[in-house]
Amino acid sequence: MLAKLCAMYFITYVDRVNIGTAASEIQKELGLSNTQLGLVFSAFAYPYLLFQVIGGWVGDRFGPKTLFWCGMIWAVATISTGFVNGLAALFVARFALGFGEGATFPAATRAMQYWTPANRRGFAQGLTHSFARLANAVTPPVVALLILWLTWRGAFVVLGFVSLVWGVVWVWYFRNEPKEHVSITEAELAALPPRPTGERPRVPWGPLLGRMWPVTLTYFCYGWCLWLYLNWLPLFFKNNYNLDIKNSALFASFVFFAGVVGDSVGGVLSDKILDRTGNVRLARLKSPLRDLRGLCSRCFRSCSSTTSRSSRCACRPASSAPSWSSARGGRSRWTSPRNTPAPPRDS
Repeated sequence: MLAKLCAMYFITYVDRVNIGTAASEIQKELGLSNTQLGLVFSAFAYPYLLFQVIGGWVGDRFGPKTLFWCGMIWAVATISTGFVNGLAALFVARFALGFGEGATFPAATRAMQYWTPANRRGFAQGLTHSFARLANAVTPPVVALLILWLTWRGAFVVLGFVSLVWGVVWVWYFRNEPKEHVSITEAELAALPPRPTGERPRVPWGPLLGRMWPVTLTYFCYGWCLWLYLNWLPLFFKNNYNLDIKNSALFASFVFFAGVVGDSVGGVLSDKILDRTGNVRLARLKSPLRDLRGLCSRCFRSCSSTTSRSSRCACRPASSAPSWSSARGGRSRWTSPRNTPAPPRDS
């Protein structure tokens, strides 16, 4: 099951960051300004924000198998991007992509909770998110090659069909109840956390918000830096250093590979700290607070001030440092709400 979720994280990030590599070709063909291109980049985020909440409710009510419908939405949106003819159509296609992917990750987290032992959640989150970072890293060169072979329109169509295939595999293989799966063993079932029974408890909004706001604030800062990199880094290398699309994609790929290592290391370290200390707060919260120290802004400024052609190689490790650091802390952020004991219910 974890392999299917890793594939999902990989594909969704390919579909969301592919536009960064294709941006120069799209901008040239559709006659978009940088401001209009920025609006297109933002189109994904608006519904993504809203449907993170709605997707969580749907996943709780109907189970993670709803990921199939999410996959169909983002697949069709990706394919549709290859047929746009202007700013409005491109905005709508990216908006639909955010709608489908926004509901995906809360349901995927619910699936992981059903199928992963509590003491392995940090590893599972680190592994799945490292596949997301791997997608960030391999997408620029893959999309660049597809553009050279099929044009940017054909690249989106091919990537969309890959998403369709994943959706079919998921609905065929996944079960909301692990015990219903033919390949699971009794030992594996015994290691999984018990499912809640009886009436659903009332949500303690006050204590919940009190526990969630540090994670939310940290993730806001992390997301701000992450999306700056995902959307604009290929264009930054292409325009500032006069690189062609192949070389700008390779430089961007080098930066994103740092996030692959950071994600995997962060998840393993978080679980190790939990195993040794038994302290959830230390294991899940200290790491992101330590890692997000403003590395993104400082390193990006140092990279931006490096304008000579001979300094390109120095720019790549400077850009990679915040990608590694923020990714390493990110896995413990995702596990902290689910590992924190629920507050006592009011009598």
